[in-house]
Amino acid sequence: MSFLGFDERWAAYLKVAEMNLGGGTCVHGGRIAAVHRGAVEVLLVDGGGAPDGAPSRIDLDIPGHCRDSASWPPVVGDWVGVDDAGHILDILPRRTYLTRPSVGRTALEQPICANIDVVLIVEPVVPAASRGRIERFVALAHASGARPWVVLTKADLANPADLQELGEGCEEVLALDARSAADVARLVERLSGTVVVVGRSGAGKSTLTNTLLGATQTVGAVRESDHKGRHTTTGRQLVCGENFAVIDTPGVRALGATMDTEAIADTFADIHNLAASCHFANCSHGREPGCAVREACASGSLDADRLDRYLRMMAEAERLRCRSDARTARSQDRYASKENTRGRRETMRLKGKNRG
Repeated sequence: MSFLGFDERWAAYLKVAEMNLGGGTCVHGGRIAAVHRGAVEVLLVDGGGAPDGAPSRIDLDIPGHCRDSASWPPVVGDWVGVDDAGHILDILPRRTYLTRPSVGRTALEQPICANIDVVLIVEPVVPAASRGRIERFVALAHASGARPWVVLTKADLANPADLQELGEGCEEVLALDARSAADVARLVERLSGTVVVVGRSGAGKSTLTNTLLGATQTVGAVRESDHKGRHTTTGRQLVCGENFAVIDTPGVRALGATMDTEAIADTFADIHNLAASCHFANCSHGREPGCAVREACASGSLDADRLDRYLRMMAEAERLRCRSDARTARSQDRYASKENTRGRRETMRLKGKNRG
């Protein structure tokens, strides 16, 4: 089979899963390739008996011990233990977990995929690239535990000087034409493990994925007026290449900030380092005296727009955290109320027995 990512650590997790089940059940290792309503597609390590190693479609059967698990249901990229009957027995512990904030007013996070090594953030430079969107994706990647890489597509239509300025402050940046095999080959040489491709709709993600894998997905036509592609990927799918696996994702039209303030600080490391020199330890970088960050803006060494984007993300993260805390408190109150009701009913039942 092509690269799937199975290694000694996953094999050890499977052994533990077998031991937890009493040792009498044979547990096969599999990786979630796609999630459908009521069913998932699993790529089994042993191929599942299929000569071409095609995904085995397995009905989503929820084990009793998984019903209250925070990791359930499985997402694309998850490693699972599967029995001979085709039932998912357990989800193996995740190494990385990529989520995005809900677009609504809730603090719920929407899972994207798991066990990824690199987040390829695809951003077209024509029309104008969005630095804010790149920074938000980078922060989500940091929060997941994976490495963020920025890929600037449609670079053949842009001024090279603009590309260099756009990539300033990003650790891994590569400008390329997603249709060029030679350009993509430079990226392939550096890739390993499991890669997830993210970006806005029409950014060229499917074109890049096609070239990476040498496969053919549906690619939307590009409108000549604004050079925007049409949205083509409708669901998350894991596809195996020779030396790495790729997860393609639908385009994102609106992207909120992560709740993880440490991930935001990693994304804006220059501002975070400057903040260490502020006069007040809890400086908000507003009107406080002795603010090293504001002084850097005044001197021109820090872009004021970048600081504004940082402050907006931090404020958004704080609002999400407050909503999450309130939601958790309400959930705990409901649980306590239910337990209290059960306790009263049990007490009344026992009293009735004693009277009889």
